Amino acid sequence: MDNKKLLRRLKDFDPELFKLLKENIERQSSMLSLIPTDSAASPFSSYLKGSTLGNDFIGFHSVERHGRTETMAANRACKLFNAEHAIVRTGNLIAASRVVLQALLKNGDTILSFNLRKKEHCTGELMNYNFIKFAIEPDTFRLNVDKVRALAKLRRPKMIIYSPVNYPHNIDYKKLRGIADEVNAILWVDIGQNSGLVAAGEIASPVPYSDVVTFAASDALHGPQSGIILCKKKFADVLEQAVIDTGHASLKKNVLAALAVTFHEAACEEYKDYARQIILNARALEKGLKSANADLVCSPTENHLVLVRLDKRVDCKIIVDKLAQGRLLVKAETLMTSNENISYPVLRLSSLDPTTRGLYEGDMYTVGLTLGEFLKSPQNSQSIKAVENIVKEIVDTLPIFAEDWLPGAEVSHEVDSDLMMKAMIYGTF
Repeated sequence: MDNKKLLRRLKDFDPELFKLLKENIERQSSMLSLIPTDSAASPFSSYLKGSTLGNDFIGFHSVERHGRTETMAANRACKLFNAEHAIVRTGNLIAASRVVLQALLKNGDTILSFNLRKKEHCTGELMNYNFIKFAIEPDTFRLNVDKVRALAKLRRPKMIIYSPVNYPHNIDYKKLRGIADEVNAILWVDIGQNSGLVAAGEIASPVPYSDVVTFAASDALHGPQSGIILCKKKFADVLEQAVIDTGHASLKKNVLAALAVTFHEAACEEYKDYARQIILNARALEKGLKSANADLVCSPTENHLVLVRLDKRVDCKIIVDKLAQGRLLVKAETLMTSNENISYPVLRLSSLDPTTRGLYEGDMYTVGLTLGEFLKSPQNSQSIKAVENIVKEIVDTLPIFAEDWLPGAEVSHEVDSDLMMKAMIYGTF
């Protein structure tokens, strides 16, 4: 059954759900997202996740025994990131984070965490830890490693967590490793949406220096919504056992296959081109914002992130809502500093999804200029309409995932006809 026939049947059988699907497609196509966690899945990953592999249920798992598809995905993750061990079976980053915390810590342990990252995942009596914050300096908007070292020596944490989800600069992971060694702490780095830039070699990898590295397989890597754990071999067994103990005891081959192709894609030249373009686009976005005299912090960017400081007197939610009316999606957050009394409202912008859709520097400059001009405008209906017109002009002909980044475009191989026929019967083509 081909897709058109399948969709016609779905429309007749379940018009309510079909309407929801149609609205979602139209929303993704007509809007431009600068939200860091927004980015379309690769067509390869999407196909495999929706394929007949989803009919196969793996009802076993132990520390010693893994299925072939899981082993393939884990091996590819290790090769891509040059890691000693990989766990690919957690369903999302929150689950992966809870596994790491429960496996490596005890109740009451002290955690020194950048911007208190991972504290939001600690719920219930079994996850009661003493979180201590370290953050950027309010005057330089930079991380002071010497101050982090002094704080670590004073508080003697069992674990140090670094996650740069709000930080557009890269850091020296070797220095962070040195601090962890000085206080005998476990070093855990969650690379967040920097995972793709790390995989492509565009920014430094924390893997050689960290005991544990986590990230989501979605957004930057264009994979399914799964949580990935990389670790040193000495932590492999305890983390694998925690995965089982927390209920991750069964798998679907389709998700594992989607993960396997995700890591395979990220090793290709097309993905490396994509990663390079992410940084170029972030810089172009920043340049456009500067041309409109927007107030940037942590500038210039060194990765996919751009931070715009907002006036503390304005309601950030209203700004986000008005921009959404203009088809531009952004995320407002509070930027913490090392001073408890100083924080800044910011827009946390990313070049990930625009790059996935096929935007290049010229359009990204225009987006930055448009956003900057809106922020200093009356932000009335006329201002919103101006944003909408420019966004519409940019995205009107854009795909959700640009073919530029899909490997194998120049290669033509015949697909086995028998396999094709069976796949069509199951409705996966």
